[in-house]
Amino acid sequence: MSKFNWLIDGSIVGVYLLLTMAAGLYVRKYVGKVEHFLVAGREMDVFLGIASLAATEFGIVTCMYTAQNGYKYGFAGATPGILLALAMLFVGKTGFVIQPLRASGVITIPELIEKQFGSKIRWAAGVV
Repeated sequence: MSKFNWLIDGSIVGVYLLLTMAAGLYVRKYVGKVEHFLVAGREMDVFLGIASLAATEFGIVTCMYTAQNGYKYGFAGATPGILLALAMLFVGKTGFVIQPLRASGVITIPELIEKQFGSKIRWAAGVV
C-alpha cells in the first residue's frame, strides 16, 4: 500500500513546479543569450563557482552515502565524500580545469574536442 497522498503530496509537487516556473519567468528578462543561461555570462566569481559546483556534484545522495559509510566503517568510510569536497574546493580555488575552457570560448567539452579534432568527433563525444 502506498503512503502517497495525492492531495497533499501532489499539491507540494505542484506548488514547487509553479514556483520554479514563476522564478524562471521573472528572471528571463536578465538572460539575453544562451551563454548567459548556460555559463552565467562567464562572469561568475570564485566563491559562487565553488558553491555551484558543490550544489551540482555534492547532492543529497552523496551526503547520505558518505554519512552511511561513515557510520558503518568509521572515518575510512567517509573518506570518499570528504575527498570529493576537497577536490571541489581545489578545482574551484585553482581553476586549473576552468581557465583553459574559458580561454577557448567553448561552453561544452564536445565543443572543445571539435576545435581540436573536427565535427565528427564532437558528435561522438556528445553521445558519450
